[in-house]
Amino acid sequence: MNSTSSSTAARRPVILCIDDADIALRVRKLLLGSEGYNVLTANSGEDGLELFKQNPIELVIADHFLTGKSGTEIAREMKELKPEVPILIISAAIEKPPGLEFADGFLAKGQPTQVLLDIIDRLLAKYRGMKLCGPNGK
Repeated sequence: MNSTSSSTAARRPVILCIDDADIALRVRKLLLGSEGYNVLTANSGEDGLELFKQNPIELVIADHFLTGKSGTEIAREMKELKPEVPILIISAAIEKPPGLEFADGFLAKGQPTQVLLDIIDRLLAKYRGMKLCGPNGK
């Protein structure tokens, strides 16, 4: 019975959330965990980059306004390491921040939860398609 639980847990997508606001990380972890995702959290871009290097991350959700490096700067570094992993940038800014060419999606903070979950589903489907077909879709 334990092996079934372990194999089920192993198939759950791993999402890395990066935000220097602790409450935002806790809310995302609770929300995404309740939706069946394994969630890793980091409160800085540097910590997030280390977790990204050390774990089989399938999606990154990063705040744009981080202490130190911005979310888009971290996205650029992550894409150099694992270009196939989708990255969603979240920001409270009214306008889209520069550097989004390194991200696969953008979401303004304050959107309904279902919007976030729909974007996550879309990005994970894209990631799984790339894993099955290869990065060139072949």
